[in-house]
Amino acid sequence: MTPTLIRGARILDPANDRDEVGDILITDGVIEGVASDIRAPAGTNTIDATGLCLAPGLIDLRVKTGEPGEEQRETIATASAAAVAGGITTMAIMPDTNPVIDDVALVEFIARRGAAQGKNRICPIGALTRGLAGDAMAELGLMREAGALYFSNGENSIANAGTMKRILTYAASVDATVAVRPLDGALAGSGVMNAGALAAKMGLSGVGHDAEIIAGQRDILLAENAGATLLLDQVSTPELLSDIEAAKDRGANIRCTVAAHHLFFGEADVGDYLTYCKVSPPFRSERARLALLDAVTRGAVCAVVSAHDPQPPEEKRLPFEEASFGAAGLETLLPAMVTLSHEGHFDLLQAIRLLTSGPADLFSLPQGRLTVGAPADLALFDPNKVWECDRDALISRSTNSPFDGRTLRGQVTHTMVAGEWVYKRA
Repeated sequence: MTPTLIRGARILDPANDRDEVGDILITDGVIEGVASDIRAPAGTNTIDATGLCLAPGLIDLRVKTGEPGEEQRETIATASAAAVAGGITTMAIMPDTNPVIDDVALVEFIARRGAAQGKNRICPIGALTRGLAGDAMAELGLMREAGALYFSNGENSIANAGTMKRILTYAASVDATVAVRPLDGALAGSGVMNAGALAAKMGLSGVGHDAEIIAGQRDILLAENAGATLLLDQVSTPELLSDIEAAKDRGANIRCTVAAHHLFFGEADVGDYLTYCKVSPPFRSERARLALLDAVTRGAVCAVVSAHDPQPPEEKRLPFEEASFGAAGLETLLPAMVTLSHEGHFDLLQAIRLLTSGPADLFSLPQGRLTVGAPADLALFDPNKVWECDRDALISRSTNSPFDGRTLRGQVTHTMVAGEWVYKRA
């Protein structure tokens, strides 16, 4: 493999608190040098990255595809192509497939398909319960040995506290991370947007904060008692974030993620019943959105995810109450965070931390840092590029993006995985 030298980039490496102009030398798929002025060996491919930012490749912990079973929504190949266009070099595939990723054979299938067809690193997520039904615990230990990164019940909550307690107790015994969408289904009911005056004015049923808070509080208590590692997925309410911080202060292994679109959008963006803005959990009030941004700034959030959930047009071009939940997010994850940084909510290094070393540290991954000897998974991007998102121009097979028509800042120009360029913007 020919060595590559990236020269003159603004190096953003949150793991090492580095934000400075310099060079990076890549040899045989790993980072060989990071310095202010590297002399390239003979025969090195040199890229002038003046004016660009160089960051570790992004790690996205929550990506849905339709494969297997619903390939019309998204395949691993199309999701991977969209991901590298967004600088995502590692992505975790949710178990909400048909069949569900709830046994060793399916975990191995996703890993094989990712290796054969993916442009980036693919990590399967195992189901917590068989068929995601919330009843019988799946084979967590065996799936973990087969390569499952962590375990989730997808969009389905586990209503039975006894079942959840058994899962967390067993997960602690095999050192497995359990991720949950904190949602009390009985309280959420048939809600389709954030509960409040706007939902009432629009004649739509709402999902209140209590549906998330109560479910999250229950699982925090159970995980703390079991000594388990719990990842609360896509937290959207400031009240639950406060509970998470309190549990962490007590020494509990409680972590959380936030979706990029919940930092960017509020309930008012639903506008004239825009179904591309119908997501679960729903976009919250402006007060809640600003509280989430504040939580990111003070370090209460471990990772920001795309929550990529592809839905074909026929599932979105319906009356709001009938349309499917979900938003495409792979290609807008980095630009959303760069835009929010430009708006002054947090600095750029902090934004990159939530997309790289933050998620890497949750699972002790070697990626997510620009350290000598680390995998050469990199993203080059222009932090000042202003562009308008056009859903029809997205690479993802389903283009149900709430960012459609929005002006964003920051655009990926090159993506590298294991020392090989897997994406170059035309």
